[in-house]
Amino acid sequence: MKIIRSLELIQNEFQNGSSLTLGNFDGIHVGHQTLLLRTVEKARELGLPSVVVTYFPNPSVVLGKKPNFKYLSSEKEKEELVRGFGIDYLLVLDFTLELSKMSAEDFLEKIMIQTLNAKHIVIGYNHFFGAERRGDFNLLDSNKTKYGYAVELKEAVLKKESKISSSLIRGYLEKGEMEEAKTLLGRNYHITGIVFEGAKRGRTIGFPTANIKVPDDKLLPAIGVYACFAKFGGKDHKGMVNIGNNPTFDGQGLHVEVNVFDFDGDLYGKEVELEIVLKIRDEKKFSGLEELKDQLTKDRSSAVRILNFN
Repeated sequence: MKIIRSLELIQNEFQNGSSLTLGNFDGIHVGHQTLLLRTVEKARELGLPSVVVTYFPNPSVVLGKKPNFKYLSSEKEKEELVRGFGIDYLLVLDFTLELSKMSAEDFLEKIMIQTLNAKHIVIGYNHFFGAERRGDFNLLDSNKTKYGYAVELKEAVLKKESKISSSLIRGYLEKGEMEEAKTLLGRNYHITGIVFEGAKRGRTIGFPTANIKVPDDKLLPAIGVYACFAKFGGKDHKGMVNIGNNPTFDGQGLHVEVNVFDFDGDLYGKEVELEIVLKIRDEKKFSGLEELKDQLTKDRSSAVRILNFN
């Protein structure tokens, strides 16, 4: 998959046309996946490259509607997820105030037609583009004869009578309801970060932890202890992760600390990807190290039991 971050870098890739879809695609949930799959299907049917058009930063951040917006998927995570669906090109538009003022008609003509030469467009029921969010299926449908493309609307995908959406997934994650989030994502929720040196208290009680620096704009699940898989060095390891404030100690700041089972190496400076499977318990303050150690022993047993079935 080729990743394009500037329209000026597009050369002659789309002389014969393209099959494309567009959207924010935060999280690449089950609803998004129907758009990607259909785009690839039509691309193969027409013998054209498949294209995903997305934006960064999220428009709600640039427009000041959600200045503290947290992403379900980082740019890198989104790229890897999109790649997994067989997409040929990912166009990441730099969403600026200038772009936000471009009319829907200009967006269609200049980007989707003149630049990407769209012959088939797939759009979700709740995606809008162009100034004042005027670009939608109806606008695309009314211009299809003029520009010579076909357009297809994808309605909402339902789970338990609820429309799958990034907002619904955020709600589950903020409550630590990982199984519900997994159902809508089609996979376990992932967190990726770099290991940095911490206080090393865990080593003193037999539960060494790797402190993970997660990007500030990445959404973390609710505070608590979770069973997880930790991926680094090309391998998956079982473990448990605490997301919280360390109330037994300083109680300052939000920390992400993973105890990797059956591993005793040095991870400082390395990237670790955590696949969060299930919440084990809420975070709590303990009377001392012995009580904490006893609880962590129980947590580890719970995590092993959970992970053996995943």
